[in-house]
Amino acid sequence: MPENYRDGEFRRHLTKAEKATLRQGGIVDKTHKAYQTVWRDYYDQGPLRVNVGPDGKYHFTPYGEWKRLTRKGRLMADSNPARSFQQGYWREYWPDGSVQSYTYSVPMTVMDGDSVDHTRWVYFAPGNSRDTAYVMHWFPYRHKRTTKDALPSYMSFDAQGKKPVPAGWKPPF
Repeated sequence: MPENYRDGEFRRHLTKAEKATLRQGGIVDKTHKAYQTVWRDYYDQGPLRVNVGPDGKYHFTPYGEWKRLTRKGRLMADSNPARSFQQGYWREYWPDGSVQSYTYSVPMTVMDGDSVDHTRWVYFAPGNSRDTAYVMHWFPYRHKRTTKDALPSYMSFDAQGKKPVPAGWKPPF
């Protein structure tokens, strides 16, 4: 997906006053809140900065901590959509509040003229967010517009990938 895949959603939620501020060359900092499903059973909320670029188009920059909450207020996930790999993450929670999974990327190398990231999705057993159940590893290109990864993905029992799962192994949950 392109980096700006949510721009249409962000644009739909600009108020008339915010659009007027942008037309005058100002910057809009707001808390964006949007329901993400047809059933409107959860929503994403977080800080968003909007400005008009040299091309005359709106530029949307999500920053800081974002939360995904149910209509009843239960935290489903939180994230930091930072462009920096040291800060960006996505964390999901079990209904009891313990961490279900944690996703982050680390820069790896350059292959075929493009940077390749090592993305790790660490899963935890229900109620035990200190014990790693398994880890998904994949290696997307950072800038190429392709759905192919640079290397085959795999699962392991550790974040470093030194303990691969046995052939035919299936996640327990």
